[in-house]
Amino acid sequence: MEKKVPKIENGTMVSNFKELQDLGKQMEHLRDGLELAEDDRIADPIQLDDEPEDKQ
Repeated sequence: MEKKVPKIENGTMVSNFKELQDLGKQMEHLRDGLELAEDDRIADPIQLDDEPEDKQ
């Protein structure tokens, strides 16, 4: 029996409106850098758009 694999679209975070609402609620409650620092935590590192000079 062959297992069907759903077609995955690149860049899709949610598949329906309910998931979109839930994701919005999660994002409203994200803590900022100061709130994280109070708990001795750090935010995700900032991703750089520039390539290092030695690779250019």
